[in-house]
Amino acid sequence: MITYDALMNEAKDRGMPSGKTRGILREYLQVLTLKELYKTPAGKQLYFTGGTYLRLVQGTKRFSEDLDFNAVKLTRVKFEETVKLTAKALLKEGFTAKAEFSHRDKLLIGELIFPDAESKYGIISKYSKKEGIVLKVEANLPGWKVVSETLLISGFGQMLPVYCTQKSALFADKIDALIKKNRARHLYDIIFMLSRKYPIDEKILKSFGITKSPLTAIAERVNSFSLAELKKQAEDLRPFLFDEAEAELLVNAKTVIPQLIGKY
Repeated sequence: MITYDALMNEAKDRGMPSGKTRGILREYLQVLTLKELYKTPAGKQLYFTGGTYLRLVQGTKRFSEDLDFNAVKLTRVKFEETVKLTAKALLKEGFTAKAEFSHRDKLLIGELIFPDAESKYGIISKYSKKEGIVLKVEANLPGWKVVSETLLISGFGQMLPVYCTQKSALFADKIDALIKKNRARHLYDIIFMLSRKYPIDEKILKSFGITKSPLTAIAERVNSFSLAELKKQAEDLRPFLFDEAEAELLVNAKTVIPQLIGKY
């Protein structure tokens, strides 16, 4: 466990806003959790993806909450064993973590609950919860073949190789989420991935039942939002952004998205 001063110095080096200490601590816990998770026997069956992957591996400027994975041949028993082993290992890093589980169909869901992490650093936030900081660990068992790549995560005194789902699969997944859910983070991540010109796996997209071209699907979904909906999404996302002015990207999505699509 690093000191509070070291935590804040690391946050400064990573371009994180010093006033969002709970988000900074959560990111530190995410990095430690990933390190210990990938030391377990089943670690090689977990392929990192989702918003926290975009933050820790690709460098988005928004705080993300969950650790999402695609998994291959991973049973519920093995998943729960893996999360429990991770919780036990985190004790050696100075953090108490309690593991809880609730699964849905092909989605394995665990929670690592850190009841006293904030108090160890004297962090008080209006976003604090009675149970402490909760990291949700989710492993999706997809119906498509996972193609992986090994990438590096560094920070908070750590450096670790991580097995990741390819960006093209994540982009397809994010398009599916944008269409089927009404959550600000998905639109923000779509804007980020379009700006970076990430490839899109159209086969995976079709497996989700989306048969239109990916860019058409994105454009039509964004155009379906009312201005009031976009403003609400922007306000929902604002606390998670390093630079809260970036929330205006969502308010102006009907202008921003066509420009990005035109350059894609």
